[in-house]
Parts: sequence; C-alpha cells; structure tokens
Amino acid sequence: MRYALIHHGACPAAGRCHYRVAESGQAHPQLAEYERGPHPRSIAIAIDGDFDLAPPAAAQLEGLRGLLLQLKLRYPALTVGAHRQVRGDAPTACPGRLFPLQALLAWSRSELLVQRDAALEREVESQYSG
Repeated sequence: MRYALIHHGACPAAGRCHYRVAESGQAHPQLAEYERGPHPRSIAIAIDGDFDLAPPAAAQLEGLRGLLLQLKLRYPALTVGAHRQVRGDAPTACPGRLFPLQALLAWSRSELLVQRDAALEREVESQYSG
C-alpha cells in the first residue's frame, strides 16, 4: 500500500472504504486491506460526518491518528493524503472544508514517525527483555 486516503462520510466513495471512524473515535473495518477500494494502492478511510458543515470531533481525530499509526507499522512507506488530492478524480473538497487536513499532514510527517519508532522500539525491547 502506498497511500492512506481520508474521506468524510458525505463522500459518495465512503461506502467503499477500508475503514470507517465513528463519532466515538472507534475505527471499524469495512473492506479487507487487500481488496481494492475507491483508489488503487491505497487504504481508504472514511470519517463519519460532513466536514463541509462541521469539523470532526476530537475523538474522531484521535481515533484516526491511532488507525494511521497501526497502518504505518504495517506499511512503512505509507503516505497520508486526502481524497481531494487524488489526480484524475472529479474535483472534490473531500474530506471537507472544515477538516484540519494541513494539521493532519504535518502530524503524519513528524509525530506519526516518532510514534511509529517508539512502538517499534517497545516491540523489540519486549522480545529481548527477560
């Protein structure tokens, strides 16, 4: 997998996403990762809500970050992006004008990597500690 692409629930593609993040922040699988979602070489994540009308809840963003960490551990080359960044698709604002995309992308280029490295370090230490 090359990309994790974020959608909002109001997007027509949301029903074909691999994961859905509920308002509670809980991530629910919808499609096996090996199955093709709306975009090739991508894991599609839909977040419940219409972020043209209201921003996502803090719990949803926290749940999304947790899911992205798990995906980054499985797919080290994974890059986070948004549906609106996909070339060749019809123009869209997905995941919505009120979704904090720039903040999420900045987090994915810095803190996500720190969290991934810490998780890997804990895993290695657990295998070699007595």
